[in-house]
Amino acid sequence: MQIVAALSWSWQRIEVDPLTGALDADHRGVNAAELAALEHALRLAEELDGRVLAVTVGPPEADEVLRTALAAGAHEAIRVERDTPPDARWLASNGAETARAITTALTTTPDLVLCGDRSSDGATGATPAFLAARLGAAQALGVVKLETDGRAILAHRRLDGGSREVLRLPAPAVVSVEGGTRLRRASLPAVLAAQRTPIRSVPFETRPGPMVVARPRRPRPRELPPPVAPTAHRRILELTGALVERTPPTIVGPLSAPEAADALLGYLQRHGYLKAEQS
Repeated sequence: MQIVAALSWSWQRIEVDPLTGALDADHRGVNAAELAALEHALRLAEELDGRVLAVTVGPPEADEVLRTALAAGAHEAIRVERDTPPDARWLASNGAETARAITTALTTTPDLVLCGDRSSDGATGATPAFLAARLGAAQALGVVKLETDGRAILAHRRLDGGSREVLRLPAPAVVSVEGGTRLRRASLPAVLAAQRTPIRSVPFETRPGPMVVARPRRPRPRELPPPVAPTAHRRILELTGALVERTPPTIVGPLSAPEAADALLGYLQRHGYLKAEQS
């Protein structure tokens, strides 16, 4: 089983100037949720005889988080070369761009991708969803516990009111986990070996994706007769429909799916949105 631990190299604290809107960023690193995702990946790899690939997106300084993963027990590490200064527009679109950068480093679709539930800078929590969309994988968000059932993986999600939901994950799957699970402490020989291990880097794919233009939905226009009332007040009432006798709302049902569809089509035909079928 191939397990990917997606680790961000994010700004740990960002302050916004209230007058200019400029962003002032603190040092970079990972947060507790991403380290928890790495620990879950290592545990599952041990139980399922899998391999853990640690991936991050950032400048050469981001090798630090990958060496932490190697020291903890990850089998391989890849860094996607990309360094972007903190910017409001970049933070808003960072999830989609990060997901695209991570998928460029993967030669095959992994069985499982583990991420933190949110990064420290943008904190949108959108990267796992974008990853699942790009990989064509199932997704489970807000997971607090992962365990195995034979060769299957069970994900425990936190729900409102203190409830839990248990999901049996298919492959491939993308899972975002909350913080709370501490990363194991690496031994000194493992830390020293990780410091000497070369980190493989791949360039970020700068080819822009397809542009999606969203347009607001506009209802189909209907042709209305011109007002014929003798006074301006009555003509305004005609234009606004205030003089039209209206049918009060009614409750139809419960109906089966075919009966509900027939009722909806009949309503649209009666009000002129659909033309009646020619016999």
